[in-house]
Amino acid sequence: HRMDVTPPKRNVSHDRITLETSSTSLGHDTEWMLHHPKETSPMIESLWKLLARVLVMDCRTVAAINGHGFGGGLFLALACDFRIMRTQRGWVNFPELNLGMRLAKGFSELAKSKLSAPTLREGVLTGKRYTSSEALQAGMIDEEVPLEQLRERAIELAENGFAENLGLTAFDPQNFRLIKIELYTDAYRALTAGKVDASPHSRL
Repeated sequence: HRMDVTPPKRNVSHDRITLETSSTSLGHDTEWMLHHPKETSPMIESLWKLLARVLVMDCRTVAAINGHGFGGGLFLALACDFRIMRTQRGWVNFPELNLGMRLAKGFSELAKSKLSAPTLREGVLTGKRYTSSEALQAGMIDEEVPLEQLRERAIELAENGFAENLGLTAFDPQNFRLIKIELYTDAYRALTAGKVDASPHSRL
């Protein structure tokens, strides 16, 4: 199982972040987790810190999903502002039901901050695997495009978020980040301060 992230692309006057799964992002290595229980919680909590950084990045972020997006791969995409998925191949999926695992607070709050209640009910409680068309209809992604157009379209969508392209006169990156924290407060708190072994009904 692997999850590869392209380095941020930055220059002096513009910021954009595009994240790509490499062929397939199946999230955590569950076999490793089974054999390393003491290391599992710190590993997941370190992922939460990464997701929190992406969630409130001070520029537009776009996830380009070019294969399967399961578990951690899906949550990385959800942390982004926009998501684009290739057509014809690949699913996005919450695998916890199939694996007999709970959906820990950091992941659940992130999902709740980005998806509708009906989609959460279907995706989490049935373990449905969504094609790109089904994910688009469910609001899990914003666009679906053929693989050969995926990277170009993701970069285009990211660059559409430049201040001058939005017609903004006084864009402030720090305040843009604060706006995201205000929009996704519960998710941000859970990802930065939550514990994997906290009870499901624990307060943030």
